[in-house]
Amino acid sequence: MDLKIPDQYKSGIEFLLNTDDDVIDVIISVLRDFPPTLENVVYKISEKIVQTQKLDRRTAVNVVVTLVSLRQLYKEQNLSNEAIVALVSSSIEQDAEFAEFFKSEQIEPFKQRLSSLLKALESIAFSLDILDKASDLLIEHERIFSDSRIVTDIRPVFDSETERKLEAVVLTYTLRIQYKDAEGTKEFYVALDSDDLENLHEQIVIAIDNREALGSVLKKAEIECINPALESEVLENIEDDDE
Repeated sequence: MDLKIPDQYKSGIEFLLNTDDDVIDVIISVLRDFPPTLENVVYKISEKIVQTQKLDRRTAVNVVVTLVSLRQLYKEQNLSNEAIVALVSSSIEQDAEFAEFFKSEQIEPFKQRLSSLLKALESIAFSLDILDKASDLLIEHERIFSDSRIVTDIRPVFDSETERKLEAVVLTYTLRIQYKDAEGTKEFYVALDSDDLENLHEQIVIAIDNREALGSVLKKAEIECINPALESEVLENIEDDDE
């Protein structure tokens, strides 16, 4: 099995190759001592690393996301810790982009670092496994909502005789819904009038009220209600703030 490291994880790998052992030890300590949580796992770990080691947020997020993604890969492929470390190391040696900052003598220390980090990550295996299952349930649909927008149009109504005098206007609305499916990102448009807007608003309010009511019941029953999509949103906001 060959492994090609995706571009979004290369900065995390580069950091692990070049940082000091003391920094790696701090990250390992944070992972081992991190309390169980089911909300914003990656974000909270990254923030703890930032507070402890004084790393910038983006670097901390890149490292944690890279480690979590590698763990998910070897879990899905039923690989051992040693196997995924060997695959990543081989990929580094074969990737031309790493040539600028990679030296052959770094590979063995890197293997030890990555192996230790992945083992430390198992300290929060329960949180990560629950988050993975929740994410799978969230996207287990034919179409997944991505984005939306409502555009308001003013359409003039002229008199029927001359068709020159403006008698009135009609407000119309176009709802654009963007979604993802197996073929990628798509979108469609729906025409709405004022009554449709009110109906849509009422349905959203009802759904939000139901969410709050169910949330209260679950809280009393001490059942965690998690939103896996929220973590991605938080991490995207961190990247935007750093830019």
